[in-house]
Amino acid sequence: MTTYTEDRRPQYGWGEKLGMFFNGSVTIKNWAAGGRSSRSFYYETGKWDAAKAAINTGDYVIIQFGHNDQKYGTDYNEYGTYAYCSDGTGNGESCTGALDAIDSTGTVDKGLHSYYQFLKKYVTEVRAKGGIPILMTPIVRNYWASGAMTAEGQHNVPIKGAETFARGDYPAAMKAIATTYSVPLVDITAGTKTLVESYGATAAGTDLYYPDSTHLNGTYATLVAKMAVDGLKSQNILKDYIISVTSLLASPSTLAWGDRYVGDTSYKSLNVSTFDLSPASGTVTLTAPSGYKLSLDKTTWTGTLDVAYGNGAFTRTVYVQFAPTAVQAYNGNLTVVISGGATLGSVALSGSGIAVPSGVSTYVLWKMNDNALTATTGGLVTGSDAVVSNLTAGSVKALAVDGVTVNVNRYNSTTSTAHDATKYVQFTVTAPASGSFSINTISAWLATSGGANTRADIEYSLNADFSGSVRLNAADLTFTTDVMAKTEYASLAINVPANAKLYLRFFPWYSSTATGKYLAVSDVKISGIVTTSP
Repeated sequence: MTTYTEDRRPQYGWGEKLGMFFNGSVTIKNWAAGGRSSRSFYYETGKWDAAKAAINTGDYVIIQFGHNDQKYGTDYNEYGTYAYCSDGTGNGESCTGALDAIDSTGTVDKGLHSYYQFLKKYVTEVRAKGGIPILMTPIVRNYWASGAMTAEGQHNVPIKGAETFARGDYPAAMKAIATTYSVPLVDITAGTKTLVESYGATAAGTDLYYPDSTHLNGTYATLVAKMAVDGLKSQNILKDYIISVTSLLASPSTLAWGDRYVGDTSYKSLNVSTFDLSPASGTVTLTAPSGYKLSLDKTTWTGTLDVAYGNGAFTRTVYVQFAPTAVQAYNGNLTVVISGGATLGSVALSGSGIAVPSGVSTYVLWKMNDNALTATTGGLVTGSDAVVSNLTAGSVKALAVDGVTVNVNRYNSTTSTAHDATKYVQFTVTAPASGSFSINTISAWLATSGGANTRADIEYSLNADFSGSVRLNAADLTFTTDVMAKTEYASLAINVPANAKLYLRFFPWYSSTATGKYLAVSDVKISGIVTTSP
């Protein structure tokens, strides 16, 4: 539900999208905070205490917890709860069974780690302030088995770690509170199960979730917000304030690039949504003005996109590329038209092409997340898709890169026990036709995964056959298991002439014969200065 900062994009909380569906008479205050459970949010200074103090008579208070309640191990005391009781009993109103072996505080209060008990606290305390509580069950996790969401994905959680009792069914506990205390409830768990299963495991992982199996991208956040609003409307809650959403809902409402050098290309993401469409199925056509192109995958770019929709709704993340070719302003509207020619709305785009001076700082970045190999650039230079040679890509793994958890690409390091020139991941950057690219820094976030003994070399060459390569590391690179750390080579002086290429290769291996070991690779970056020809 939380509101994320721009550096976390394309991650969104569905609470960010809620305002799209209400008229101007409704004020929304999003007190949600990522990473908190019903327990930790209640006790943390500046969270529930501050939110509760702001509640006025007649305010509606939407309550949704569940994901972080399932934390265990060292996080249990601060975050963890059981659906009902930590003593294994299934009635949250009365926790009377034997204590779980890991619950050291239960002798004081057997309800201290009870999801049911904390939901009860929120409900009763909202009402004491004159507010109206509304419960919403948590969205499903993208967990699959045999073509369907698993029970744990729906928050019916088994025994965790060394615990004694199964955590239990969190949505069922919330429904029990709703029944016992006559609280309106919207079953987001059931709704998102149906939605995610309609996409399938693969498409859901790319089109709905980011950057893992729990959090949402802009499209999914919009769909969940719409689901929440529809649930309120069906119960006549705030019904008179919910707006028709046949017209275009775009987030952000405008896209502005400011000044960009001629020849530079950069893109921004745009979440486009419409609902209650007639006809219920058809095609939405998006058309970009001069200087801009559109894509659904950041690979194929075109001036016009035709995208099929169904069920009376269209919601997609569209990527808009600005590519100025002349020194001039590029202002215009991206238009969105439904089958039959009716215009749903438009999004204003603006930017200006400016002349390229001598000595422009730029970079190429390969995020290497979610199995992607594509590059983004700071302008002028071009990055090719990363190439994997004779290495098997493992499943991505959620690891922290510079403080943000992402699904990091991993490559099998156990096919050799020493540096093998045929086994590598290659990154290629091309200098512009207008001048040379002087590289001063090469960096990457790396880790060994699945075992502690992955090794690697990093080398570069200006030749396509990789002859005359130069090794950046003086000794074999070693890493910490599943702890991403930045490897950086600064103060370099590598000159790539105009139109020429630099090839950068990572060579992983394992110190002994083994299986299931990987080199985790993220945020590979080549930075430097473009010096234009006179």
